[in-house]
Amino acid sequence: MHHALLVPDILDHIFAFIKADSQQISRRTFAALARTCSALSDASLDALWSELRSLYPLVSCIYDTNMKLDNEDTSEINTDSGPDLTVFHKYAYRVHKVELSGYEGGWRATAVPDDLGVFHVLRIPTPLLPNLTHLAWTDELSLALLWPLLNPRLLSLRISSFQWNPKSTPLLLSKIRGLCPELNTLGLLFYLSEGYEAIAESFLSRVICSWKKLEVLDYSPVGCECILNLSALSCLRILRLRVDNISDLNLPTNSLSFPSLHTLQFQANSLATANSILQAMKTLPKSIDIFLPVYRSGDVGVDTVEPILQPISQNVSCSNLEEFRLNVPAFLSNGAVNGSRVLRPLFLCCNLRVLRIMMTPLFLLVDDDLRAMASAWPLLEELELFDCRNLYPPVPPQPLPIMDLPGDDDDDDNDLPPVPPLPVGLPPVQPLPVGLPPMPPFTMMGPMMSLHLDATASFQDYNMVRSTRTPEITFHGLISLLELCPNLRFFNLAIDATKLDGLRDDKPGGGVCNRLVKYPRLVDSHISDPETVARILLDILPELETIWGEGSPGPFTAMYSSTLPQGWDEVHKKMLDSKAVQRL
Repeated sequence: MHHALLVPDILDHIFAFIKADSQQISRRTFAALARTCSALSDASLDALWSELRSLYPLVSCIYDTNMKLDNEDTSEINTDSGPDLTVFHKYAYRVHKVELSGYEGGWRATAVPDDLGVFHVLRIPTPLLPNLTHLAWTDELSLALLWPLLNPRLLSLRISSFQWNPKSTPLLLSKIRGLCPELNTLGLLFYLSEGYEAIAESFLSRVICSWKKLEVLDYSPVGCECILNLSALSCLRILRLRVDNISDLNLPTNSLSFPSLHTLQFQANSLATANSILQAMKTLPKSIDIFLPVYRSGDVGVDTVEPILQPISQNVSCSNLEEFRLNVPAFLSNGAVNGSRVLRPLFLCCNLRVLRIMMTPLFLLVDDDLRAMASAWPLLEELELFDCRNLYPPVPPQPLPIMDLPGDDDDDDNDLPPVPPLPVGLPPVQPLPVGLPPMPPFTMMGPMMSLHLDATASFQDYNMVRSTRTPEITFHGLISLLELCPNLRFFNLAIDATKLDGLRDDKPGGGVCNRLVKYPRLVDSHISDPETVARILLDILPELETIWGEGSPGPFTAMYSSTLPQGWDEVHKKMLDSKAVQRL
């Protein structure tokens, strides 16, 4: 083996490439390295065991060491001397991150309780994983099962989707504080039965605020007190709130102060709650992300965004704001309103770098509006004004077929193939999931929370799939945007690609050239001359890779071909052909 592989920085770089592959491929690679290279065995095993999504690999170490398996029967080895845990301990101390779920491989399983039961029956000392630093406990697994995994080194704990019990939950949560005193990341998302709000509100405030070093909090507050008391967390950097109360929250103005806060993300149950939270912020963080899945006040339009933006513009620290994301898919208005006027309160946020607004009302912008926005935000890097209805496919005329999940059918052909065993101590490679996994409960994801829509929210019209934005921005406005915002690297705007006056010469951009934009979305308007449009785009955006947006599957899927105006697929092809010729 080359001596360079013994240099830690080089080895970390190689392992980073391996981890960039899919989980299954990277695990196979690390397992192969552990078997074939003695010099890299320890480092490969550390990488292989550092993150687990199931406890079964650890349980299998005990099974393989203590049980003799053959084709006829199963017999226990050394029953009098107790279980041999040498292999288990060899790998248990390498585990640093565990994400456990009641859903395993796409079907409902009792794997987690069963695995923990094995540890309990064999009386394995706790904590089971002495070096565990990150633990995710989800999908309504009982909090009582959590105990063997807790340890003083735990830094991140996420507990979601559990049912509040008025007797056991306070006891269990208070004990977690003693077992994990160094937590800096905490997630508590739960369901609360009616009648226990006051007790839960008082108790949760005390428990959460007892972790003085908390930097990240993902939380579903019960009432105003639960939010107001969070100001005691002076180290808090990221705050995510999911407010799904029936009643609106009414927080006092300037009542929330977080000296270290960088990011505020929240899902609000109403416009009034969103307005109240923003007015309560004494100092704005650098990033704000708002998601309004449901609006309960009838017909509203894009003007309704103003009560959200006004508290931002009125805050004396509005210049702190660098990123603003807003997702309001439940607005019911079909009218088009001038978006520049609605967004004008944000013009005071002179350091804004990211603006992403996704909503059902239609933004109507002209070139002068885009120039005004670009002048107000010269540091802009991302700009998105998107009609959420384009994200939803039409309702199928017939219900979608329900796929049988494993175990639901008597046909042996549908059973999962057995997991092939690996040598002792190596986690088995999981088979590919069969069937459709259940829809998990809504969780707030960072930092792009507002790009994930709540599938439970109601919408007025699901059949409006084809883009209905009325584009008034032309390529002249886009060129001005690129000129005034030299740091721009992404935009999603409806450009009127039929108005090409003055843009048919050899240099349509007039010297304006942006090499940062590679994956914009430019396909939500009609087009008249694909060849000219392709030439304009390559002149002003020479590094363009696609016009279909970030992470888009492109024009070659059934969904995209049925929803987009004709001509953009031809633009995309001409751009690729032109770039291929330039490389030659």
